[in-house]
Amino acid sequence: MKSGDVTRLGSEEHDAAPAPAGSDGSGGRRSMRLPPVNLFRVFDAAARHGNFTAAAEELCVTQSAVSQQIRQLEDLLDVRLFRRMPRRMELTREGTALASAVGEAMSLLARACDRIADPKAPTVLCVNAPPAIASRWLVPRLKRFMQLNPQIKITLLASNDPVDFDRQDIDVAIRWGHGNWPNARVEKLGRDRLFAVCSPSLLREDPVIVSPRDLAKHTLLQVVNSSLWAAWFAAAGIAGVSFDETLYFNDSGLMLDAAVQGQGVALASQLLVENDLRTGRLVRPFDVDIETGEGFHLLTSHDFSEKPAVAEFRRWIRGEGDASD
Repeated sequence: MKSGDVTRLGSEEHDAAPAPAGSDGSGGRRSMRLPPVNLFRVFDAAARHGNFTAAAEELCVTQSAVSQQIRQLEDLLDVRLFRRMPRRMELTREGTALASAVGEAMSLLARACDRIADPKAPTVLCVNAPPAIASRWLVPRLKRFMQLNPQIKITLLASNDPVDFDRQDIDVAIRWGHGNWPNARVEKLGRDRLFAVCSPSLLREDPVIVSPRDLAKHTLLQVVNSSLWAAWFAAAGIAGVSFDETLYFNDSGLMLDAAVQGQGVALASQLLVENDLRTGRLVRPFDVDIETGEGFHLLTSHDFSEKPAVAEFRRWIRGEGDASD
C-alpha cells in the first residue's frame, strides 16, 4: 500500500472488498479498507511459528483454513507475505514489517482485555529504562515501591530505543536528554549534575592525582558522541588541557564498571553512582560539578499519565529522584 493510501474504519461496511480500480485517483492503484481483524490473528500465528500447520493447531482450525486466510490477506494487501522454503514458511520483507506491527497490536489488545475482564486483578505496569539507570538506580528501589503498592506488578524492560507510546507496550519510560519529547509528558528526575569518579585504587597509582589537571594523565572514560570532559576541566579552571588517552563506551553502565575496576576516570551523574559512592567502590577525587542541560527524565503518555497506577508510580519515582539529588 502506498504511503498516501488511507485506511478507513468507521460506520461503513467492513467487508474488506477492494474499491474499483482507479477510484482513489492513483492511476489504477486500489485503495482499501482495513482487512478483517481475524486475518491478522491468523497471520500473527503463522508468522510466529513459521509454519501453517503449527499455526492451525494453535488456532484450532485446519491447515488449509490458515493457508486460505493468508492468501486472502495477501490479495487484500496486494503483497506477498510468505515465501515457501523446504521446511518452513519464511516472511518476506513486507511480511516482516507487518508481523512486527501486528504483534504489537495483538499485545496491546490482550492487555486491554485483561484489564477490562477483571478490574480487581493486579495492575501490570511496564517500565522501560536504559540498562545503566535500570540496574544501578531503579532496581534497588523497586522492592520499596512494590511493598507500598502490592496491587501493582512491575515489568522492567532495559532499552535505549526511542519511545513511542502509541506503538509500544510501555506505560512509563526513563530517558536521558534535554527533555524535548513532544509526544510524551516529561518530568525531570533530580538535577543533572556530572562529576568525575574513579576507583580508590586509582588514587594510589602513578601518576599521582593531586590537582584536576592530573586526571588528564590517566585514561579518561566517556560515552561515545560525548565531549563533556573539556567542559569539566574548564569548570575546574583548566584550559587547553590535552588528554593522554580516552576510552569510549556505548553504554554508561559499562563505562562505570570500567571505572570501578580502576580502568580510568569517568564523568557520571548522581543517580548512576549514588550506590557506588555510598559503598566506596567509587570516589570523587575533586568537588567539581558541571550542569549540561541534560538529565534523566520520566516519560509517560499524555493519555494515560493520570491513570491510577501510572500516577502512583510517577509520584513515587519523583520522590526517589528528589531524595537522590
